[in-house]
Amino acid sequence: MPNLNNAQIRYLLTLPPEEIVRWYEGKGYRFSWNWKDTWQDAHTRSFTVAKVMKLDILQSIKNEVDKIFKSGITYEQFYRELEPTLKRLGWWGKVKAKDVPGYKPRPGLDPDKMVQLGSPHRLKTIYQVNANVAYNTGRYNFFMQNTTSRPYWKYHQIERPTYRKEHKPFDNKVFRFDDPIWKIINPPNGWMCGCYITAHTLDEIKGQGIKVSKGKDFMKFVKDGIPEEWQYNPAENYAAWLPDLKKYDKDIKSNF
Repeated sequence: MPNLNNAQIRYLLTLPPEEIVRWYEGKGYRFSWNWKDTWQDAHTRSFTVAKVMKLDILQSIKNEVDKIFKSGITYEQFYRELEPTLKRLGWWGKVKAKDVPGYKPRPGLDPDKMVQLGSPHRLKTIYQVNANVAYNTGRYNFFMQNTTSRPYWKYHQIERPTYRKEHKPFDNKVFRFDDPIWKIINPPNGWMCGCYITAHTLDEIKGQGIKVSKGKDFMKFVKDGIPEEWQYNPAENYAAWLPDLKKYDKDIKSNF
């Protein structure tokens, strides 16, 4: 799985740092049993972790996520600080659904079904997904400020033994920045996706002998290769980072 290295974390803090921090600090809280319960654009405005149904637990996780962007903490630091807190709050290991802190009956859910709460794997997923989304959000908005000189964006898939074959059709393809396909395929495009984009001038693209593609010709690959819940651009609403506090207050109260 891709890991953001220290250089990439430092990159996040240059976007400028106060804006990326404000963006994450400004997210409201949303409770969800499944990650899909908070759909696409709502993830831009709210912080959620599947099966976290109590505010103190969600706040504890988000407080540590905020530190990724405030001070560039590593996963090891993230895990070391968060594990004892989650164990103390009862959100750790495998338990019956009815024993999840804050659990409320849900249609179709067996209360005796075993579900996974906190674990080293889950914490690594939380760390990587949040850091990766922020990293690509920063790149996207930096590139959007330079579309006059670098309007051609190239999609890259990282080389690794476990690369996703479903993302291969986009690798090294170039689309104009305003091609509608970027509303769907701007990375990440799945859990632990390590894809990224680079911005180029027309001369650079010609020099590489690359043809500028049309997004409409790749929609079949979107359907086949990108999970529905990831078919959106989490960076697009970066400028609208401020949450509707009244709405989130209502959401929070409705879960207690």
